[in-house]
This record gives sequence, structure tokens and C-alpha cells, in this order.
Amino acid sequence: MTPNRDFYTGLVATAFFAFVLFVLIPIYVKVPSFIPGFAPPPDMWPRVITGVGLAMGILAIIFAIPKMRLASGKRVTTIGQTLNRNRKLIARFVAVLIGFAAFTYGMPVIGFVPATILLLAYLFLMTGNYSRKIWMIGLSIIFPILLYLVFTEVTHTPFPEGHLFSTYIADSVTLI
Repeated sequence: MTPNRDFYTGLVATAFFAFVLFVLIPIYVKVPSFIPGFAPPPDMWPRVITGVGLAMGILAIIFAIPKMRLASGKRVTTIGQTLNRNRKLIARFVAVLIGFAAFTYGMPVIGFVPATILLLAYLFLMTGNYSRKIWMIGLSIIFPILLYLVFTEVTHTPFPEGHLFSTYIADSVTLI
């Protein structure tokens, strides 16, 4: 069986959402010991969204298997040939993992919104399709801001402000 593009897409999505669900949310989303009333815990919506993303990644892998079996009946390739043929995809996968590691370590320093803007811009660059630059730039900026506003204003989920900008904002507020 030769892994195809759908398989790698599902694998990347599964790895991303598993990393967010099992590593980032337990570390960065603080859950108070007591929540009054019927309010959901702050980690409920991030867990729901990443759980859905994880399930969709697993489904993408499952749906890619019949295509891989069909393609494998045509020609037999060794793992070296497969790695050599897909070296560009493997390099992109490693680069995406490095980007997520930088996001994880950079978010406490620069904050959620700037780190997410940089991560989305990086991920759009990693797609290799630059035909819709305006959409890429717009989504890279607007989506993190909307996500921040929804979670902070509606569900009152605190996000990391970042050491770098929180001191700058605190100095600006004291000057006003």
C-alpha cells in the first residue's frame, strides 16, 4: 500500500488536533476547581472543537485506505522509493511540526492572538498555493481575533496575553 496525499492530509490533521487536545489544552486552559451554576468549564469548547477535528482526521485516514489499496495493486514500490517520492511532503510535515513547537513555546511570550496570526500565516505559506494571498492574509488576521473575542467575551475563557505585550499594554494603560 502506498500512502497518498489524502492519507498524509489525514495524518497531519490527526497529529495536529491530537497535539492540541492532549498537550496544549491541559497546559494552557485553566479549569477552576468550582464553577458556579450551569456554566460550562473553560476547556469545554476547545475540547469539543479539537475532538471533532481529531475525528475528521481519523476519518480522512480511513477513507484514504481504499484508494491506497486500489493504487497498490498497480505497482509495487519499496519504502525508500516512497520516501524519496514524498520527500517534499515529509519535509513540509516536519516543518509544520517545528512551527507548532514554535507556536507552543512562543505563545506565553507574545500572547495568543499574535502567535496564532503567525501560525496561520506560516501554515498558509506551507500549503504552497499562493493564488489567494488576500484571503490568506485576511484569514490569518481575522480568524484569531474572532476566536479570541468569542472565547473571551462569550465563554469567558482566558487566553495567554503574553509577557512581551502585557508589560507594554500595562505601561500604556498607566500612561493614560
